[in-house]
Amino acid sequence: MKIFKMLAVAAVALFAVACGEKPGGQTDGPSVGTFDAIENEWKLVSVDGVANDFTVYIKFEDGLFALYQQVYTWDYRFFEGEYSVDAGVLSGSYFDGGDWKTSYTGGVSSDGKYLTLKSKEATPVTYIYEACTIPADIIEEATATRAADDVVPFL
Repeated sequence: MKIFKMLAVAAVALFAVACGEKPGGQTDGPSVGTFDAIENEWKLVSVDGVANDFTVYIKFEDGLFALYQQVYTWDYRFFEGEYSVDAGVLSGSYFDGGDWKTSYTGGVSSDGKYLTLKSKEATPVTYIYEACTIPADIIEEATATRAADDVVPFL
């Protein structure tokens, strides 16, 4: 009888792995495709699988990006620049100088609903964005305040 129970537990564990689940019902997140469908508006929903307590929106279009962030500040800040994808790696630079703090691997899910960015750092961080429409009032507020010298861009 013990052998039957052990086999049953092993079968359940194998089924969970086959379905892409981790023990406890956690999943690896959305499927990651390529950056081919990156041109969209996105809202950050998690950092390393944990919901964030700040707000970041980013729009990618025609090799340009617009970043609207409210990261530990009262108001939204705006940054813009250029991005590129080379051999599956996303990188960018700001119009007012400087490159992104890191480049990213990842991609857009096959259903186009999620963008996964995994930082290329010694200790990688995974950011999950959800497709959205950036609210007009946030765009207006952020572009009015622009970026301050003491605010570090999120990317």
